Amino acid sequence: MLKRLLPRQDGFFQLFQKAADKLELAAVEFANLLQDLPNQQSHVDAIAQHEEEADQIAYTTFELLHKTFITPFDRYDIHQLTSTLDDIIDLINRIAQRFPFYQLTTVPEETILLAKLSTEAARHLKASIYCLHSLKNSSNIFEHCNEIDRVESKAHQVVLAGEKKLFMDEQDFKQFFKIKEIYAHTKLVINRCQDVANLIKGIILEYS
Repeated sequence: MLKRLLPRQDGFFQLFQKAADKLELAAVEFANLLQDLPNQQSHVDAIAQHEEEADQIAYTTFELLHKTFITPFDRYDIHQLTSTLDDIIDLINRIAQRFPFYQLTTVPEETILLAKLSTEAARHLKASIYCLHSLKNSSNIFEHCNEIDRVESKAHQVVLAGEKKLFMDEQDFKQFFKIKEIYAHTKLVINRCQDVANLIKGIILEYS
């Protein structure tokens, strides 16, 4: 049971929280990038730094998992939670790197809204992870996970609207594919947040 954890196992939850902090920071920085394209490189560099630090957190978590005999919940779930959180930050970093590479100087309003939604999803995911240390928080965890589902549904509609405008209005072939890729990868960030939320809900149901 999660509520019967030994004190030495608290390290896992602290590491999960640190990873969630990095995810939120990277998502916020990406949203800022889209609204500050003239200074995009500074945001890209900041995201890369968050990604590097998140990789170290994941490495530390895997090392702890290797050394710990009794874990707070299933070892596979710990590995999945750690790796998927790290993957989301990697994904944000890869999207950000495309901006100076593609030399993007303008983006549709829908991409900005989508980035804000990814930040919202990251914040709900962080809140659920901060509650994960105790089953007493299960109702709050489910509430935040359900909010991520709501954000994903809204993001889906934003992508549909944005891509429709892109098909109708964009005449530059290269620009079309650049923006379409930004839509797809930013939406994927939200989808991955939903994947982690589903994993967390599964953990809570298993140990309740």
